Amino acid sequence: MDPRSMRSREALRRAALDLAAVRPLADLSVSEICRTAGVTRDTFYRHADAPVSLVADALSVELAEVLSDVGELDSLSTAETLLLTHVKERADVYRGALHPSLAAPIRDVLERVVAGGLVEWLERHPEIEPPAIDDVPSREIAVAYAAGGTVAAIESWLRSGADDVAWATRAILAASPEWWLR
Repeated sequence: MDPRSMRSREALRRAALDLAAVRPLADLSVSEICRTAGVTRDTFYRHADAPVSLVADALSVELAEVLSDVGELDSLSTAETLLLTHVKERADVYRGALHPSLAAPIRDVLERVVAGGLVEWLERHPEIEPPAIDDVPSREIAVAYAAGGTVAAIESWLRSGADDVAWATRAILAASPEWWLR
């Protein structure tokens, strides 16, 4: 991507996140994002198809940075804390995407990030897998189940208005199958 296009994409991401922090995601308009970013509608549509897609893209970039070294962490608790700290820092954006559940593109980003981290964790710690999860389809089911449950728990935490990351981490991990935490 050429430098001008990269600057435009970054300006759009920043504008979308800034605006999504002060109003519900469903109320964001392409025109408003373009004005804030200082770009044209044509430029917007070269980078995204809708405001919700742009916000999801911006969050995925942040999440990739936050969880880039998940395989090197000492525990899933640490990874969960990093994830929830990001969600807390962007709580206004995530809460603005709740209607009553997270908008699909936002939920997809979170599930993909959590699932990717779990796959990486299993690759690093194959000894934790129970015998019943000894093939690829079973592993994919276990990862999808854990990722979906984690995102549903995050939605519940966001709806509650709570912001205690340590408490939410403990609650999510307490609901997780024990074998993930070995």
